[in-house]
Formats: sequence, structure tokens, C-alpha cells
Amino acid sequence: MSRFFLLFAISCSLAFVAWAGSVAYDAILIAPGPGAEEISLTVPSGATARTVAGQLQEAGIIESPFAFRAFARLTGAAPRLKAGTFTLKEGMSYVALLSILSLSTAGEEVEITIPEGYTVRQIGEVTRAALPHITKEEWDAATAGLEGYLFPDTYRFHTDATSEDVVGKLRATFGLRLAENGIVQGEDFVKTLTLASILEREVRGAEDMAQVSDIFRKRLEIGMALQADSTVNYATGGNRPSVTYEDLQVDSPYNTYRYPGLPPGPIGNPGIDAIQAAEHPTKNPYYYFLTTPEGEVKYARTFEEHLDNRRRFLR
Repeated sequence: MSRFFLLFAISCSLAFVAWAGSVAYDAILIAPGPGAEEISLTVPSGATARTVAGQLQEAGIIESPFAFRAFARLTGAAPRLKAGTFTLKEGMSYVALLSILSLSTAGEEVEITIPEGYTVRQIGEVTRAALPHITKEEWDAATAGLEGYLFPDTYRFHTDATSEDVVGKLRATFGLRLAENGIVQGEDFVKTLTLASILEREVRGAEDMAQVSDIFRKRLEIGMALQADSTVNYATGGNRPSVTYEDLQVDSPYNTYRYPGLPPGPIGNPGIDAIQAAEHPTKNPYYYFLTTPEGEVKYARTFEEHLDNRRRFLR
């Protein structure tokens, strides 16, 4: 009998996976057509994800309340749904719905723009400038252990928003953007995120990020130090284009000149281009690179070529 139930459970699981796959692409990512009807939906105060999913189904906006709730939980957006009246469209994607439904519609708001690569500390400075009632202590407590997981974007918040409100929105957006781009947070995702945070600070542009991603991966494979100035700056709290000799002597696991391998965790909060570059490097024959004062990246196969590039472009 136990074997029967085991087989039955496996069959049900496989059926669920097949069903989820059949609805995921359309429901999660596809936007409604240009002729889609606009629908006004009022979410009451204290409404749960289950309640909201039921409202969306009754309004004809989604087909499966269960799939919507599952996606909301998976991305961390479920507890961030807000009360208010929202203008939605029939057939809207889950990503779009959760982005809208997690923004409140009442009261005065402020806009906060977070650049890609900013650290938790820098995001806190921007946030507290716009929402001065949030203290540094509150921000530090709300963001402990979250370096790398706060998605850089432009946001709107109530003027009375708490540090938890801000962090919750940034984390939910992080989950939504990963899902939107088909990026899975697997067991080794923190390594991907750490590499992405370094790429974000080292070079500009998706193409160069993907090139440098391959360079760093090759260095990791052969046990060569990453020698990324951005990691040293993170250790010292500085922001130098080129680190000094004194900086290089800092005894920190984030000093990738002294310690081979990746640092213990992300050194900032990368955007989606950097994360994709970390996951999908562009294969190339290079082991060295530098960025000119004009922002152009120069690549080299050997250390001798790299020294020549330094003489030509950094003096």
C-alpha cells in the first residue's frame, strides 16, 4: 500500500510540474494585448495573497489563483501586497501584477533611484535622504546579510515608509526580476551573485561584463587571484579607480589580491545585466583586462600584453 501511495505522489508531482510549465510562460511573462480591457480592482486592508488571487480571478484578470499565489510566494512578493484601488488589465502577467499590487496608491510619495552596483550602505544613504525618519540603526538591522539582494531600480514609497517597507520592496523586486529573466536561485547562486557584484563595479556594459566574467572564471579555475580593485575598495570603504599599495596590504577576505577565490559574499547590489553575465560568460582567450579613463576596456592574453596596455592607456 505504501508503494502505491509513493507512486501516486510521484505521479501527482510530475503532473503538477507539467501543468506549471504549460502555464508559466504565458501567465508569468506575457503582457496583455493592446486591446485588453482595463479593470479597476480594490484590494481591502489586510487582504492576504489568497484573497487577492481570488479577486483577480473573479475580475477575469488571471485564470489560476493557485498559480498566482505560488508565484507570489516564490518571489517573496506575497507579504508585500498593498491595499488600494489599482488599474489593471485582463491577462496581465504575474510579474506586472505583483509589481503594481505591491505599490500602495494612497498618500504622499517620494521617488528613490538606486544605481546599479550600490552597496547596502550607499542605498541606505539614498533612502535616508528621501525618508529622513529612518535611522541608520533601523536600516542596518533591516538589511543585515542582504548585500547583493536589493535590486537597483527607481521606486516610489510613502513618506511614512519604514526601513522594512523599503527593504521588502527591493527584495521582492529582486525576486521578480530574476523570475522574469529565467534566473533560478540554486544552491550556488550566491557565488553567481558575488561574481555579478564584482562585474558591476569593474566594467560598464553587458558585453564587457560577459567578457570579464569569463576572465574571472578562468582565474578561479586555475587558482589565480581575481585581483579586482572593486573588492579592495569594498574592504577599505574607498572608491578609488586604482587602489594604492597601502590598500593592497589590507588583511581582509575581500582583498582578492591577497586571497584567491571569490570573496565571502557580494560587494554590492548588481543589476540584471551583471547577473546574466555572471551566469553566461562570453568565451574568450584573455586573462587580463583594464579600463581606460574613458571607460573603454582593453584585453590581454598574457601579463606582458597587459603591462603594455597599462603603459599605453593608463599613463
